[in-house]
Amino acid sequence: MALIIALVAGGCGASAYSKSDFVARADAICAATLRQTRSVSPSGSAQAGSSSDGALSAYLSSVVPVLESEASQLRALRRPPGTKSDQATLARWYAALAQSVSDYRQLAAAAKRGDDQGVADAEAALGASPVYSLAASYGLQSCGTPGTTAV
Repeated sequence: MALIIALVAGGCGASAYSKSDFVARADAICAATLRQTRSVSPSGSAQAGSSSDGALSAYLSSVVPVLESEASQLRALRRPPGTKSDQATLARWYAALAQSVSDYRQLAAAAKRGDDQGVADAEAALGASPVYSLAASYGLQSCGTPGTTAV
């Protein structure tokens, strides 16, 4: 009997991991990443073009590892139970997140090579990414606003 009471008492006040728990943790990761990326000082203009590929490359050499860390931390989060629709949105978001990290790597490599077309292509892929809209549709705020994280 004491064991049953202990188990019941131990469960009191404890709540199951929920979507709101996931959202809070993910948004905290994205907000921390935003602070880190904003602390990286771009040297010169970080725009496409042969005169600024070196500046873009230098900037991305500092930023891409931060974005990779963000994606790794987000992937490590326990996924909450939810509706099939929520699960599908979350799966699509994780896939878009992985693709965005890959696109940033390609952007960094193209800038390092001085490949203006590669820079333009990577920038176009990043601009077309659904990562932010998927994050927002799931309920993420810090991760769901362009330019604020989640690669």
